[in-house]
Amino acid sequence: MAKMSMEKLARYIIRAFFSQERMTYHRESVQVEYRSKACPRQRSGNGEQTKVFDALEWIAAMCSHVPDKGEQMVRYYGYYSNASRGRRKKSFG
Repeated sequence: MAKMSMEKLARYIIRAFFSQERMTYHRESVQVEYRSKACPRQRSGNGEQTKVFDALEWIAAMCSHVPDKGEQMVRYYGYYSNASRGRRKKSFG
C-alpha cells in the first residue's frame, strides 16, 4: 500500500501544470492558443474553449504557477482543510 501511495504522489509531483497537446504556437503572429475547460467561454469552431495569448503573456501566465523559493503551492481542501480539521477535533474532543 505504501509503495502504491508513493507512486501516486510521484506522478502528481512530476506532472506538468498544463497540457502541451492543448497548446498551439502560431509563429507568424507570435501567439499561443490554449484550449481548456478553465478558459473563459470563448468557443472556437470545434466547440472547445480557447484563449489566445501573446508569447510574453503566455510565459508570464506560466511563471505565475512557479512558487517562490520556500513557498508551498499545495492548497488544502476537503478532508485536510482547516475547517474540516476543526470539525473533527470538536466531534472527538
